[in-house]
Amino acid sequence: MKKAEYEALLEPTGLSLMECVCLGKSLSEQRRALRMSPRLSLVRDANLYGEGLRSWALTRKSCSFREAVRLHVERKRGRRGRTLGECRGMLLRMMRAVPGLGRRKVRGITGSQCRDLIEQVFPTASTRAKARRILHSLFETARRNGWCDSNPVANVQFDPAVEATISILTLRQTKSLLRTLARPEHAPCTAAVGLMLWAGVRPDEVARLTWGDVDLAERVVYLSPKHTKTGGARQVSLRAPLLHVLRAVGAGAEKTTRITPPNWTRRWKRLRRAAGFAQWRPDTLRHTFASYHFKHFKDPTLLQWEMGHRSMEHLRSRYLNLKGLTAADARKFWSAEWGALPLNME
Repeated sequence: MKKAEYEALLEPTGLSLMECVCLGKSLSEQRRALRMSPRLSLVRDANLYGEGLRSWALTRKSCSFREAVRLHVERKRGRRGRTLGECRGMLLRMMRAVPGLGRRKVRGITGSQCRDLIEQVFPTASTRAKARRILHSLFETARRNGWCDSNPVANVQFDPAVEATISILTLRQTKSLLRTLARPEHAPCTAAVGLMLWAGVRPDEVARLTWGDVDLAERVVYLSPKHTKTGGARQVSLRAPLLHVLRAVGAGAEKTTRITPPNWTRRWKRLRRAAGFAQWRPDTLRHTFASYHFKHFKDPTLLQWEMGHRSMEHLRSRYLNLKGLTAADARKFWSAEWGALPLNME
């Protein structure tokens, strides 16, 4: 048989003639190691050869951990810069801390090795939980592309981090913030603060919104994947106080005009200090929205949708603080008259 005929036969396997010869040699060595009879057995040798081909194909289809990281990050390039940078940074940190990890085939990495890797590189419960999520996502990408058969991180679990007390505003603190908005120097922030307080929009998300994303007729604000932290779309209802605010300050605004004023981050910080908040925990207004929403509307599924969360457990453990929050307080928080506070000094 000529070389071209051999190559034609081997074309469906993806193996070259030289690779096939090397594989045949490897199988011969395997027969000797297993003390098999040197006599030709078509069934036995065909099975060995088939197993060898499958093993070879799987090895060829896998890729190194470093290459998997590169492709995984590349496919996430549509995510927010901060989220993407955190993902890339933690994966690179793993490769720097463990010599040779970047060269290893992802197909050969086990769950116990993933656990050891995370425990070795990340000392705290919170960073281990985050590293596990990122590594799990990487191996999901690898699994979907056939670089490994299963996700080795799927069964890796760590003790949950002890969460700090969730910070929400009392009605008195909320009133102080809203009245401060009525001052001329802080008034341009009114719509943005309203969306954070009564719609749970994050400060970075609200900075990406324009008036075209607010539908006063339908009474909703739309957040597309390009707006959100997680890259998922959601819409949030505009309830009485927020609707009152947006109708007042957004009258006549062009759809392309941003909700936030120039220098938003600095102005938001100055506003908080002017309202008496020397210390401020991140996402306090988002926590406030979630807690008052749950207390008043008593609809966790709706709240999960409006928060954009995939897990009810995440909402319960990270965003709700109902201690001391009464039904009367929640009813007042969602009343239309509270929307008038940032618009006047009555």
